[in-house]
Amino acid sequence: MSKTIIPNIRNFLFVLLGISLPFSVATSNILVVSLFLSVLLEGGFLKKIKRIKSSKWMVSLFLLLILYYFSFFIYGQFSDTIWLLKRVSILWTLPILYSVFFSTKTIYKSLFAFLFSMFISSVIAIFENYEVININGSNWTWAAFLQYTDHNVFLASSIVISIYLVYKVEFHKKYKNIILFFLPFYLFSIFTEAGKSGQIVLILLLVLFFMFLFKNNIKKLTIYVITLIIGVFVIYNTSEIVEKRFTYELKRFMENKTSSRSLLFTHSIDLIKEKPVLGYGAGSFTDKFRDINEETKKVIRYQHKTPHNNYLYVWIELGLLGLLMFLLIFYFQIKELYRQNDGDFMILLPILYLCVMMTDTYLFNQNTLILYVFLSIIVVNYQYKLS
Repeated sequence: MSKTIIPNIRNFLFVLLGISLPFSVATSNILVVSLFLSVLLEGGFLKKIKRIKSSKWMVSLFLLLILYYFSFFIYGQFSDTIWLLKRVSILWTLPILYSVFFSTKTIYKSLFAFLFSMFISSVIAIFENYEVININGSNWTWAAFLQYTDHNVFLASSIVISIYLVYKVEFHKKYKNIILFFLPFYLFSIFTEAGKSGQIVLILLLVLFFMFLFKNNIKKLTIYVITLIIGVFVIYNTSEIVEKRFTYELKRFMENKTSSRSLLFTHSIDLIKEKPVLGYGAGSFTDKFRDINEETKKVIRYQHKTPHNNYLYVWIELGLLGLLMFLLIFYFQIKELYRQNDGDFMILLPILYLCVMMTDTYLFNQNTLILYVFLSIIVVNYQYKLS
């Protein structure tokens, strides 16, 4: 009986994590640490280490983490070193949780807990967008309890998961009806808030989803893709915020106007050219970027701690070796997931992150980092437990 206590506690904590993710980063952090400790308290270290070592995905992740700490000892401390290492260290929970299995019920309950919480979050965000309630004051960069950029990624994940569960997983009809009830709120929320990256990646993921689902039925695939294109056209012409955001960006691009983002990109490339192989050290971006000129000092004063591109960020600070380790994490994750049952659908998770990381440092943003850990454990256990 005592042997089941810790696994039961761990299962319960994982469900709570699914509930807390959209609402409280502090609670999510506590739950992640508790999950980490529960695995350590359980013992069986040799078996767990063997499982971690068997995965090139986990080994690549481990090497990237070591590289960050090694960089700290070699280059010393910069303004953002401690801030960054705290974020990066959360990734240790992934191989630790990877080393154990969660029950079938836990996977279902955790997913439903997450989807229910995202339903509540999307309703709150919609009410905020239409000024029915006001929980964030005049701060338009927040949607419900998350930064709008993070909330967009959470919603994109929720929509793809929901469609997958409805189309591909056999379970009680009432649960499918609940998910179908949630889905319009997710869709309405994602297209009535400011984040563009989540919206764009959602469309890409849906195209891939339909390609996987109807790979043997070109007629159905064509119908669904055309329907999606029509849907995007309707949304663009009926959602004021979507039309404004994309028209504004297109106008700036056509007029070749500079922005904080364009300056971050341009000068990040300049920094890479100076030290492409070794990088400048963990947490060095803010210091190095600030010192370029007066214009870049102003950009940093607006609290831009990263170049808004995860690949450039890693390359600047850790050099080519760091970038290679970073890319190998997702390469081996895709390989590992693809080999499993329904693997083509499972790889949508790393594809989502590979896409959104072009527009921000989502693997080092605390909310989306914990979401990555949570969903990675879901898909790993889905393969072994539910398929």
